[in-house]
Amino acid sequence: MIFTGRYCDTVVDHAGVHHVHPWRSNLVVATCDLLLAALLRRQEGIAGILFWAVGEGEREWDARLPSPRTTNTRLARELARQALRADQIVYLDPSGNPSEAPTARLEVTAEFAGSDFGAEGTQALREFGLFGGDATEAPDTGFMINQVIHPRIDLGPEDTLLRRLQLTVGGGQVGREAVVGFGGALPVTSLHGVGTVYAEALDAAGIRTIRALSHINPQRRIAGIPAVTLLEFRAKARMVQHLQIDVAPFAALSGRSISSLLLTPPRTIVQELPDSGITVGAVARLQDELAVLQVALDEDSLQRITLGELLSS
Repeated sequence: MIFTGRYCDTVVDHAGVHHVHPWRSNLVVATCDLLLAALLRRQEGIAGILFWAVGEGEREWDARLPSPRTTNTRLARELARQALRADQIVYLDPSGNPSEAPTARLEVTAEFAGSDFGAEGTQALREFGLFGGDATEAPDTGFMINQVIHPRIDLGPEDTLLRRLQLTVGGGQVGREAVVGFGGALPVTSLHGVGTVYAEALDAAGIRTIRALSHINPQRRIAGIPAVTLLEFRAKARMVQHLQIDVAPFAALSGRSISSLLLTPPRTIVQELPDSGITVGAVARLQDELAVLQVALDEDSLQRITLGELLSS
């Protein structure tokens, strides 16, 4: 089963001005799998999404944002968490509208006020995560579901942060046009964090493509790459390889970069291609499927690689 997610932040300042940040992907961590297993087993004392936690992270992140790891189980420096009511978690239909009937997409919303953090002046925020299972109001408790490390947001005492997060459950039965295994021929340097030094170490070991990296034994060791870092690169390669895309409707979008597809509102894309037959709902689903690439690939690759290149690689 594959979980993908994305989030959008809006900061409302003391003057009522809205500062909207674009939709970005988030990383679903390994403890989410444990939570799902516990829920399926009806483990006593275990529940789904319970809290939305935010943290200040580390100051050095302002110079270079680290990539969150699937093995992380808590935030770096949690500041506060909000207990989520049932009405803050809704199902979404294929068009992105709230649905009474269960669907494979959830939207979670939360509002954080600058005064929530009890600090005088401005509070820096750099990370957040959802927690469930046996989570309580105490920091660092429960099963972490996802983690986001984001550019610093300075929240003043009179400011408000509005957050929307969407989770999509993939896997299970896939439509007849759905295809997996894209991006295998892309070079390992396309992955976020690989860089020249690690790419040379991988090349010396005969690993030059995302496909080759995704298939290595997790116990393998490569000179010059820390074991944890190698596992992180393998996980990102597998994230790319596990993309499931219904390729049929999107020929008209083949020339657009992945970054453009992720950052442009679905309705705008449809309006730019009035004769394509592509619907807003179809574009929204494509964005959900591609969102994982914001975690796996570096920014240069997201801007350079087109949908057509991804599908043919």
